[in-house]
Amino acid sequence: MNAFNRFYLWGADTKYRMGLYFSACVFCKGVSTALLGESAIPILILLEMLLACFAFAGVESFFFPTGQDWSGPGLARRTAVWAVLGNVIFIGCAWGLGWFPGVPVWGAALLLALLEAGLLAMWYALWLELQADTRRLNDSLRRFQAK
Repeated sequence: MNAFNRFYLWGADTKYRMGLYFSACVFCKGVSTALLGESAIPILILLEMLLACFAFAGVESFFFPTGQDWSGPGLARRTAVWAVLGNVIFIGCAWGLGWFPGVPVWGAALLLALLEAGLLAMWYALWLELQADTRRLNDSLRRFQAK
């Protein structure tokens, strides 16, 4: 039962992260579609985005597991690999699967800047979550020691 609970929590956490990334992908696709004068996003592209977001959320949960201390000397290496994989997955899929056809070079540069800003924001959120967990654990330890 313990293994099931761990898998279930992993799935819930991964689904949450996947949803965040999918929302960002659909938003960018929607804006670029509207700017190009179109009014629909093909279902196949949405499915490809969903799968890419699931893959990246799985990678993220591997590199930054919930409930574990992932700080320390390996944090920079772990973060760098995570960021590179994020770029490979999203840029590779966007380019290779044609998610943004007709977008000019400046638009592609803007989308890339948004991707990098999003990755930075997500890393910061993960870091804040780790800090909050540390504070909660320290507070619980102090209350336990006071008894």
